[in-house]
Amino acid sequence: MRFPVLDGWRGLCALFVALFHFSALGNFYTNPFVRGSYLFVDFFFVLSGFVITHAYLGRLNSPPDAGIFLVRRLGRVWPLHAATLVAFIPLEIVKALAIHGEAAAFTGRFAPSSILSNLFLVHSLGVESELTWNMPSWSISAEVFAYVTFALVCLFARRTWLVTGAAVALSATGAFVVMGWSDHYIDTSFDLGYFRCLYGFFAGHIVYRLFMAARDAGLARLPLAGLVEAACLAAVIVFVAAARGNALSFASPLLFGLVVWVFAFEGGALSRLLAKAPFQWLGARSYSIYMVHALVIALYQKIAAVMQKLLGQPMFAETAVGGEETRLIFFGGTWAMDGLALSYLAMVVAVSALTYRFVEMPGQANFNAVLLGRHKPTVQPATVEVT
Repeated sequence: MRFPVLDGWRGLCALFVALFHFSALGNFYTNPFVRGSYLFVDFFFVLSGFVITHAYLGRLNSPPDAGIFLVRRLGRVWPLHAATLVAFIPLEIVKALAIHGEAAAFTGRFAPSSILSNLFLVHSLGVESELTWNMPSWSISAEVFAYVTFALVCLFARRTWLVTGAAVALSATGAFVVMGWSDHYIDTSFDLGYFRCLYGFFAGHIVYRLFMAARDAGLARLPLAGLVEAACLAAVIVFVAAARGNALSFASPLLFGLVVWVFAFEGGALSRLLAKAPFQWLGARSYSIYMVHALVIALYQKIAAVMQKLLGQPMFAETAVGGEETRLIFFGGTWAMDGLALSYLAMVVAVSALTYRFVEMPGQANFNAVLLGRHKPTVQPATVEVT
């Protein structure tokens, strides 16, 4: 069983996360929905738990099974993560060589001391004091440790109902920790990112079990599927716009879990749309979109800084965002910045197409060939990959 519609969702969510991070002061930037689109990271976590459960529940029966599973998952995420991390280093070298650099190179989030924590994917475990290098990659670190947790639960719980019971406990634990200790509601990353991921990932496991229970009970298609899907889409739009920066954001995995459950049936007009080739193409490249967009943003910022020096005209504006002063690209008015944002998204998609073709897929194949070359796999990879 495949879930192509969920792939379509994943592609769209990756684009909105990329748009959220683009720092140009236009109508897109100030739009409440875009400003709340960081919450789609929790959609990724829920979808990951759903898909991993679908692919591996009941198949991790021994330590070798678990080892192969973890190698495959690491091979899925680490090569592109390492490549994008390394790609930031030349930008810092250029900054170091610049005569009038605006900030010292290899300091702050680009401190050399944080390279190792990024390479070993432990930078969501509170070992750093801020987001470092390729900032979105904290969620990849959190997911890797969620995979480890899932494998251990499967090994020790053995029975499916015990695994699900443990999933309920782990999701509740993640929610409890984030609610109790996060300073920014669910928007926690380098400090409590693992617990945020636990909350969403194991919520996704529970959603899958509820989905299969419905299928086993004979519910092959949702009644009024088109209307239900449209209501889910409207709920997501309203929720993401309203939940940014407040306690309502804690409910993100719950709402996204409902959306995943509804669209897993693939019964309505929106599902048919998301199953079309363009959305499937985006979904296949969503991990690349997610991982390269910060690098593209850095390039846009460097180009704006160079143009500011060459033209002698300001290319940035200081504005208050979330109570803090933020430096944003700004020239030619808000509509010009919207055009710049669209060009940025086009650039992100173009770069992701290249990294998918020449880094992500070959890296995954080579990683697995090296580490699994002498092992016959006893489990199959996920039919729908996740970020």
